[in-house]
Amino acid sequence: MWFPNTVLSSGETPNTTPWNFSSGCWTESTKISTPHLARNQSLQPRSSLTCPHCHKQSDTFDPFLCISLPLPLRQTRALNVTLVFQSKQQRFLRIGLAVPLLGTVASLRQLVANEGNTSPDQVILVDLYPSGFQRSFSDDEDMNSIAEGDPVYAFQAPSPLSKAARSSGYPRSLPASPRCPHLDAQKEPGGKSKSSEFLSETGQILLLFCNIEGSGKEANRFGPPLLVREESTISWDQLQQSIIGKIYYLIKNDVHITVTNGSYLSPNDGRPLPAPAIDRFTTHGDGGPRHVKLAIEWDPKTKERLFGNIQEEVVQDAESVRAQQLEHQQQTCTLGECFQLYTKEEQLAPDDAWRCPHCKVLQQGTVKLSLWTLPDILIIHLKRFRQVGERRNKLSTLVKFPLTGLDMAPHVVKRSQVSKGILGQWPSRKHSPLPPENRQLDVLYDLYAVCNHHGSLQGGHYTAYCRNSLDARWYSYDDINVEQILDEEVCTRGAYLLFYQKRNAIPLWSASSSVRGSKSSSV
Repeated sequence: MWFPNTVLSSGETPNTTPWNFSSGCWTESTKISTPHLARNQSLQPRSSLTCPHCHKQSDTFDPFLCISLPLPLRQTRALNVTLVFQSKQQRFLRIGLAVPLLGTVASLRQLVANEGNTSPDQVILVDLYPSGFQRSFSDDEDMNSIAEGDPVYAFQAPSPLSKAARSSGYPRSLPASPRCPHLDAQKEPGGKSKSSEFLSETGQILLLFCNIEGSGKEANRFGPPLLVREESTISWDQLQQSIIGKIYYLIKNDVHITVTNGSYLSPNDGRPLPAPAIDRFTTHGDGGPRHVKLAIEWDPKTKERLFGNIQEEVVQDAESVRAQQLEHQQQTCTLGECFQLYTKEEQLAPDDAWRCPHCKVLQQGTVKLSLWTLPDILIIHLKRFRQVGERRNKLSTLVKFPLTGLDMAPHVVKRSQVSKGILGQWPSRKHSPLPPENRQLDVLYDLYAVCNHHGSLQGGHYTAYCRNSLDARWYSYDDINVEQILDEEVCTRGAYLLFYQKRNAIPLWSASSSVRGSKSSSV
């Protein structure tokens, strides 16, 4: 970000109207019409834009009332995925993954494939709720479409099998535990995996089904979801027999089988699978094997008679679930890290290319923010609200900030970094001349107030912590409630605005001797 009011290119005479850039003070005409708070502020960031070709630097300046500091962000978030196995000993295993904040479902499918030591083309990702299947995820979907608590289940497509092999029992699926070496046998010779295109050429259809008691809004899933591969020409009776072979129970003729979109397969169809609904589902979406999600609806009485009071199987958590939760817990950072992120050099994107006044062509220059002058009252805004795609949330990062002795020297432009020719053209400061660089008091600040935000983007509440200048103690202000707090209670995850005062500018009536004698803290 750079500021349009005044531009100073290397070797050019600065425009000092309405600002005196050597001090950042208002001109006399501006002082008259400016509010008191703004008049006391002389915070002036400098945005330096450097051409990568000629290395000429163009500086822009603009007055700011506060510094908005970004908070360090992780580039990943924790997401749990439940692997579904065909093993009788273990049906489920929930694993924890670090998925990218930005990106597509293709990256998630790759992570799941890595856990199962298989190809991503073999992995099916779906939402499985207590009421049954919902979405199947395609590779081009944004990762923001999957919320942290979504029940994501992963299945591995069984390899195409002969009729003899299918009649012998369970097809293979995800291993009984992640990273089983025997899964390499499911790949083609030479390491080439069977892709969804290869599987579709076999004339077989992947059927993903679950058992449901009732229908519609009253539906409740029971038992494990299962995955089978069948010939597209399978008959109704053969389909029932296949399902029987998977659940070991007899399905009565009046049991209904529905496609996820609500349409029913008819027992009167000699070949129920080559239906329009099936065709739509097997040709939609990219990423992972093409499949059809089915729900086996059971009449409550029939379900009770055949299954009894069947209990949902417990999903075991892998160690990675807790590990990812711990790793992605609420972050902690220092105020110094926020300043480092604020002043970090960045390159312009191709769409934001800048026309260099020296080269006369568009260049992807590098932009760097720094502080040119500091105010007596320094207001720091912590940017706790962010938006990634359509997802908006509040960051609860604990920012550790000093109560006394905030040293701003590392973040202020050293005057030695500016050419002497430019400095020589600038008028001298008339009021409060700039002290020598070895005088630390000009860059030392002490905290005197904090504004806290509690809640979320949808609603919240503000409180304040203020330091009493008479007794040098901190107090909490929550509407009409005021109470004393300890120094260590001032720094919280709700801190939103920080108010610092320059130490050598503190008037006698607002500072205690204990503040003046405190030590500095560089950030």
